[in-house]
Amino acid sequence: MKTQCDVIVVGGGASGLLCAVMLARKGVQVTVLEKNHRIGKKLSATGNGRCNFTNLHMNENCYYGNSEFISHLLTEVPAKCVIAEFEKYGILHREKDGYVYPHTNQAATVVNGLYHACTQFGVTIYEDCEVEQITKKKEFLVHTSKGDFNSAYVVLATGGKAGKESGGSESGYSLAESFHHTVTKLYPGLTGLVCDGVVWNKTAGTRVQGTISLMIDGKTEAFETGEIQIVKNGVSGIPVFQMCRIAAKALDENRLVEGVIDFVPSLSKEEVKNWIKKHGVEGLLPQKWVPLCKRAKNPVEFVKTFRFVIRDTFGMERAQVTAGGVPVEEVVQDSMESKKEKQLYLLGELLDVDGICGGYNLHFAWSTAMIAAKHILQLRKENEK
Repeated sequence: MKTQCDVIVVGGGASGLLCAVMLARKGVQVTVLEKNHRIGKKLSATGNGRCNFTNLHMNENCYYGNSEFISHLLTEVPAKCVIAEFEKYGILHREKDGYVYPHTNQAATVVNGLYHACTQFGVTIYEDCEVEQITKKKEFLVHTSKGDFNSAYVVLATGGKAGKESGGSESGYSLAESFHHTVTKLYPGLTGLVCDGVVWNKTAGTRVQGTISLMIDGKTEAFETGEIQIVKNGVSGIPVFQMCRIAAKALDENRLVEGVIDFVPSLSKEEVKNWIKKHGVEGLLPQKWVPLCKRAKNPVEFVKTFRFVIRDTFGMERAQVTAGGVPVEEVVQDSMESKKEKQLYLLGELLDVDGICGGYNLHFAWSTAMIAAKHILQLRKENEK
């Protein structure tokens, strides 16, 4: 038996839920197929459960990918549009230094708001529903673990490979490839880095307010300032996350990848030298680092340019986002419609765009969903004439 509907959305995450709601509130029959046991699983864990869902300081430099595509998308859907759309579903926001959160500071507010809107507007949701194959003749035929579905439109909103425990998988890439899309190499983004040496185990649990630089084959490629978290096998924290995808790509290419920590970026080497002469190193470093610095040949160099080899990332399972995906050149930027198959849409993390920390990846998910929903509504209106 086949179930008929107007639009099938594959994936009940951020982009899939918003797209479904925006279509359903205009009277479209929408079915969401979610492979996990509940919708919004990854969204619920976003931002340590707080869900930084967009950012007021938005520009293409906050993303990796096709800058022209990203710039166009951000012009079409600025942060204020996402905020206004969320308010339609009872999701009030608060803002801190440009970072936008639900007023409750809980990701569950966003998930529940979208779920209740789905219920209100008649979206049909199937959970624990694995999409096995999609074919198309006159309409799309979607084969799943819970039966077959027919529709005129299919939206692929499966998310990426990152974060397996929260629902990440490669299924969306396979579905896209079945319609002749290509998929770039995939790398983990927004995760920590595994580093050489015993120093990490000795200093694990410390936090450094400093600057970390990423060096590829001896050349500085990126640097970030903020709270660097030291763990037993390397470094983590937002400054590290921001550079992770650059390191991942270089490691995959078998290049020499190194990190350099400046423990006190506010002081020059000369100022650090004078400080150590007068006060010692205790006031410059977390306590666990002090004996290591005292044993160093050059304490000033230790404080200002602590250098180490990076061997790996924390991997795709612990990554917050996937770097890579279906090239955006294979979708129409004004609609998110596939250039390979009419009335097939690709959204969010499935595409070859990834952002830095700060709500940018969720904003990309929301904006692609809004653009796709608008286009589907427009096409349906034209077809009704």
